[in-house]
Amino acid sequence: DAFNDIAARVDQLVDKERVIVLTDIATAPAAPLSMVRFLVYANEFDVEGLVAGTSTWMRNKVRPDVIQHVIDAYDAVQPTLATHAAGYPTAAALRAVVTTGQPGYGMAAVATDKMSPGADRIIQSVDRSDPRPVWVLAWGGSNTLAQALLRVRETRPPDQLQVFVSKCRVYAISDQDDAGRLIRREFPALAYIAIPSRRDGDQYYQ
Repeated sequence: DAFNDIAARVDQLVDKERVIVLTDIATAPAAPLSMVRFLVYANEFDVEGLVAGTSTWMRNKVRPDVIQHVIDAYDAVQPTLATHAAGYPTAAALRAVVTTGQPGYGMAAVATDKMSPGADRIIQSVDRSDPRPVWVLAWGGSNTLAQALLRVRETRPPDQLQVFVSKCRVYAISDQDDAGRLIRREFPALAYIAIPSRRDGDQYYQ
């Protein structure tokens, strides 16, 4: 069954993981600071998407401008970071992967006619010819990931959907909308790491 398939799957060790970040970056001081910390370690990843989305804390807008502001600060220190380790991406490379997810809250913002650039980014990244899986890090809500998965299920035969799901890994900081619960129910073979919680964020402190 799906659980045994996941338990039996072991990822190969790679030099750099492929990463897409979904972030509700303008909600609280911790959100942009998480992006700052991530960029300090950006040489450890292949950053394929920085997606501004929503969450229970910010439901009706997305703020890619805040991601760009953090990248501006990174641009000032990237030369110094590069003296300590190789592989730091340029600020231009990071700006090129900044995009936006669903501009509304949860599954109410997901539909066949509501594709977002962020959902497209996830699909394009997973479809790329690369044997490494794509890690989607949900720092806020995960409805942009739900939109991508549902679009693939609607437009591809089951075997191709299975391949797509097998190339995804998810790490979510709790359930900050109602999409995570739906994703885990509808795509049980998806490798999804999270502490399930109510979408109102009551258990967020855990």
